[in-house]
Parts: sequence; structure tokens; C-alpha cells
Amino acid sequence: MTSDELSLVAPLVGAGVIPKEAAEDCLRTWQSLLKQDNRVSLLKVMVKKGLLTRTQAIVLSGAPIESAERQPFFPNYKLVRRVGEGGMAIVYEATYQKVTARVALKVLMTKFCLQEAYRLRFKREANILLNLDHPNIVEGREYDSFDGVDFYAMGYVDGISVLDILEHGIPIGEGLALHIAAQVASALEHMREKGIVHRDIKPGNLVLDPDGNVKIIDFGLAKVMTGMWQDVGTETTVGTIDYMSPEQARGETNVDTRADVYSLGVTLFHMATGELPFQGTAAEIMYGHVKTEVAFTQAQRAKISDQTQYILRRTMAKDPAHRYETPKALEDDIHALCDAIIEGRDAVPEVVTKTSVEAAPIQLPPPKAKPAAPASQPRARPGQPRSQPRRHR
Repeated sequence: MTSDELSLVAPLVGAGVIPKEAAEDCLRTWQSLLKQDNRVSLLKVMVKKGLLTRTQAIVLSGAPIESAERQPFFPNYKLVRRVGEGGMAIVYEATYQKVTARVALKVLMTKFCLQEAYRLRFKREANILLNLDHPNIVEGREYDSFDGVDFYAMGYVDGISVLDILEHGIPIGEGLALHIAAQVASALEHMREKGIVHRDIKPGNLVLDPDGNVKIIDFGLAKVMTGMWQDVGTETTVGTIDYMSPEQARGETNVDTRADVYSLGVTLFHMATGELPFQGTAAEIMYGHVKTEVAFTQAQRAKISDQTQYILRRTMAKDPAHRYETPKALEDDIHALCDAIIEGRDAVPEVVTKTSVEAAPIQLPPPKAKPAAPASQPRARPGQPRSQPRRHR
């Protein structure tokens, strides 16, 4: 355990969040105590000397939460299990004890709790979520800080990420992919109305429940365009390389909701075909987003309909001006396409064959004459169900 603890503490010293002299003093004390008892913890020494709180030390250790002694304590919450970890935070399944509600508790890592800039960024992420209210966005509950550790609670989403489905080789199919994309587009429209750009739409941030309902999670890279939490930083290339828009890949800072539309288009492509449109090294993928037109050979091989290819071409246009202006326009086209399939109409304008699409929403021709379906055989809406991306900042 000694070498593990040293490896945990070293980055805190390297980042300047714990003074080198204080760390060396703790190390000398710890080495002296080890001569008497080899079970002495360096983290406990740091807690006794006031460099860390008990909760900060437990979170830093990453210890299992099998016993109350090793479990981080947060008022009103009982931790059940650790379910995930990102670049800045750890996520636990927990019970909110006031009303016995199941929640996800996102806890800022200790090294970031000791740096004010990261604490403010984490608080901004929580406040973005707390100001959103949409059935396809994970519900934000509350933000708080205890014993020097920042955390916030979200509704617990019981399901599987779209990325997990894709990585297990489970066919999603065109219909279900469109169903998922329509829900995400609806959520993005709500975010647009609130002045928020997600900047990291991808399969790993979409959780699908057993009923086919989608929730967008992880707002760590979200950008606020207006209001008190408006971004004032100078971050440039932000997002996940496999799904980022050309303007994000170029490092532009004034991206808007059309960047999310592009990322949703790449996600739809991945779901429908089982492949990414651009592959290779990080540099090759970013070059592809910026310069290379998508070859729809994968879509044709997967027998993706011309209607869906049209939607993909619009969402993934290189120039934001050629994409859907709003997520609502994209959602409307998806619904129009699904309705047309049900009613036996052709929903594809001729512009679908062009590389650069500057078309208005899909214009549908009149329904084709066809016999009415027997009452005993109602027609159902199609869409039943029949890798880790690199994140860059």
C-alpha cells in the first residue's frame, strides 16, 4: 500500500496543491511511524497534519466502500457502490435518505477539490444540469460541498450506454437509431433554448433504458452562451475526437448548437452502420472531420435507406450553415421520415445525392394509394431493435 499511496500523493505535490516542504515533512513522519507499525497510512498522517480532510483522503485513496470506516460520508446520502470514473470525478450509486430515492452522486476528485479553478468548473457543470428540465436529460438534484469535497446528485439512470451496446456488437438498426436520435435532438433543442451547447454528444454519453428512452449524461464540457455561468475561458479543441464537429477540431471557441447537431449526426451514423465515418490516428480523424467528405459506403453496405442518408448528409455537412439550423428541424425531419415509412410514402428529395446539402426540411409527396390494413393487423411504427472514443480537451 505504501507505493500506492506515494503514487497518489506525488501528483498533488507536482500540481502545487500541496507544498513540497509540507509533503516532505509528512513523508519523514510517516517513515518514522512505519518502523513501529508497518500498517500506518501516509494519507492518515496527512489528515492529522491538516493537509487533507478525512473525506478527501478516502476519495483520493479510491478504496472500496465495503465498510463504513472506508466509505466517504456525505450528509443525507448513503453510498451503495462505485459505478464509474471520469477525468475529474467519481460517480457512485447512492440512496438519498430523506425520501429513500436512488441517485447518482458525482464527487470531484481530491486533487481538483484543492484547486479553486476546478471547483468552479465543477460547480458550473452542476448548475448547468440543475437549470435543465427535459425527459431526455438526466435530472439534476442538488449541489453541495462537505469536508472539503464537492459533489452533486443526479437522478439514477438504470440502463446501458449506447456505446456499450455498440462495443458488444449488438445491432442497433436504422429504426432504433432514428428513434434515439430524435430524442437526443429534442433534448438539444431544450438546451439551445437555454443557451447551452453540450460539445460532447456521443454514444458514451447516451444511456438507453429498457423501454427505449434515452438520457443525455455528463455535462462536463458543456458551454454556456449567456447568463452568470457563461464561459469566459480560452479552451480551444474540446470534445471527443471521433464525434467532434469540424469547428471544434479547428479549435474555434464560438461554436453553437450546430456543433451538437454534427456530433449527433456522427453518432447516428455509428448507430446505424456500426462503424465510425472516420478512422485512424487522432490527427487523421480530426483531418477527416475538417476536410474529408464522408464516404457512404458503410451506409450502403449496411443497407441504410436513402432517407436516413439524406439526414446524415445534412447533419454532417462541413459548413455549419449547411446543417440543420436547429435540433428541432432535425427532429421534425426524423419524425416526418418515420411517418412516411409507416404510410408508404417516399420522403427523399433529389438533393439527397449531393455532397453539400443546403435543402429545406424534407418535403413529402402525397400518400400512395394502397389497400387499408385489416383492423386485426394494426401497423406499428418501425424501429424495434432487430469503440472507447478518445476525449480531447
